[in-house]
Amino acid sequence: MTLDDLANLGQVIGALAVVISLIYVALQIRQNTNAVRSATAQAVHEHFSNWYNLVAADAELSRIAANGLRDYASLSEQERVRFTAAFMSFLSYSQNAFLKWREGLLKPALWLGWEQVMMNLFGAPGGKVFWKERGYLFGEEFRRYIENDLMKRTPHPDAKPLGAFRISQAESN
Repeated sequence: MTLDDLANLGQVIGALAVVISLIYVALQIRQNTNAVRSATAQAVHEHFSNWYNLVAADAELSRIAANGLRDYASLSEQERVRFTAAFMSFLSYSQNAFLKWREGLLKPALWLGWEQVMMNLFGAPGGKVFWKERGYLFGEEFRRYIENDLMKRTPHPDAKPLGAFRISQAESN
């Protein structure tokens, strides 16, 4: 075997090592992407779960939330402050989940569940009024999605914001 043959063999071995390294890096990136998606889904679910626990743990806030979704204008000034604080938090979480979904970090099936919850909010008479009053505070892409897509959909006939009342009944009152 000549020196040229050994050099060629070294180049072949080096090329194989590069290919194996690239395959390894690709597998590591794939695992990292899956870990990021999983962590994103967990964070989104924790945010919404904490929000629901906040509302559920406070009977007065639960009453205000249900009444505000039914008829936002009927809330007193103090009730409106609590309603606004609670639902601005909810919508901040929603916008975050929306952006993560658009970035591909949240699977469509997971986003669909939260989208249905938001449809219940924006399908409720008070939710529509609330968004009209406060929607300007959110990013343009999220606002367009809410106003040009979500709010134009017909809510499910059994939709109940926070489980309190049927949207179809609230609109007929």
